[in-house]
Amino acid sequence: MNEATKIKIFKRINRILLKPVFGPPWPFAVQRTWFKLVAATSLLPKGTRIEKVAMAKIPAEVIVNVAHGTQENSQQKVILYLHGGAYSICAPQTHRSLTASLANKTQAKVFVPDYKLAPEHPFPAGIEDCLSSYQWLLEQGYCADNIVIAGDSAGAGLAMATIQRIREIKISQPAAVILISPWSDLTLASEGKVNDAIDPLLRWSNLRAGVKAYLQGQDPKNPLASPAFANFSDLPPILVQVGTEEILLNDANKLQQQAQKYQAKLELSIYQGGWHVFQLQAGLLEISDRAIKEIDDFINEFIPQKSSKRGNYAK
Repeated sequence: MNEATKIKIFKRINRILLKPVFGPPWPFAVQRTWFKLVAATSLLPKGTRIEKVAMAKIPAEVIVNVAHGTQENSQQKVILYLHGGAYSICAPQTHRSLTASLANKTQAKVFVPDYKLAPEHPFPAGIEDCLSSYQWLLEQGYCADNIVIAGDSAGAGLAMATIQRIREIKISQPAAVILISPWSDLTLASEGKVNDAIDPLLRWSNLRAGVKAYLQGQDPKNPLASPAFANFSDLPPILVQVGTEEILLNDANKLQQQAQKYQAKLELSIYQGGWHVFQLQAGLLEISDRAIKEIDDFINEFIPQKSSKRGNYAK
């Protein structure tokens, strides 16, 4: 089957299985359960090992690929991965196809905290969990120079909030930041300008519900909630990946504009035909594999490779 056909199939799957259930009228409990069920069928790279850990009392998954082994903590390459889900759904297990692909390709140990979700735990509870997770990594002896903070969608927003908090409390910064399909503007300024029919996964109605649940009346222009309004001074280098077929494309462009304003290092990669977090299909689609390789290449600009071995995919 050629790539174009496979892409059409995955977009159709998103439109049938995920988009109708992501957001109103479904309660958050139903959405959370459904996304976990769908994710349970995900393909993982051969050699993937998943362990449970508590990061400063925050439940988390640690994902490694046994083909690559691990290093001493002070030498180990680490990705702190913050999953998306409009701040109100999803969990480490819903993003295993992506986090396992990152562990396989980058040879990193990937930590995925199960941070607190809204509406039960509104802004800034999730941010504080992510910051505590990063501090825990440092306490375990992992070197900040070997850590990358990454996230998708709302998780990308949390990644930006976390590095702002790291800068604020003046602790060692990570080597780099990876933002996948970032949700950077909770004012939803692009609503009314972009028809959400273009997006195989997201609807404006589910983003509105996410804002309401997460902020609960707080200012959406707060830079910790909307990094499109953040000060980018003295932040680590950032890679942003986004597709042309998602309603958050403008959010990615706003991050680039804000970075340019502060003369910060930010690389923006726009994938033609890509949709919201298409990287979840790594191992199945060439476009997703290219994106994962770009992430690996970006990380290796700032963290030296420990090995040239690469894993294989298997059910």
